[in-house]
Amino acid sequence: MAKFIAIKSSAAGLAGGDYLFNVDQIITVEAATATTTTILLTSSQAAEDVVTVTHDSVGTTPSVRDAINAALTANPGGVKARVQLPTGITVASIAIA
Repeated sequence: MAKFIAIKSSAAGLAGGDYLFNVDQIITVEAATATTTTILLTSSQAAEDVVTVTHDSVGTTPSVRDAINAALTANPGGVKARVQLPTGITVASIAIA
């Protein structure tokens, strides 16, 4: 059974809500800038997909990268772990390319 993490987007319309990511497909998570975090995924076509999470920044620690990594390592027997973003941080958008 697949395990997922969820990141909630505050974007308007259909772009808002929870985005689920299969933890078995996550290669790495990087803090690209103060307001973007990238998640590198493998896909079934042996290619790589890059997820760009755009968020606000209040200069807090832990970073969004740290929050995602904490969700990946939490709840080992669970099916889904929600990414608990640092206080004051909201995700503006999530783009998968």
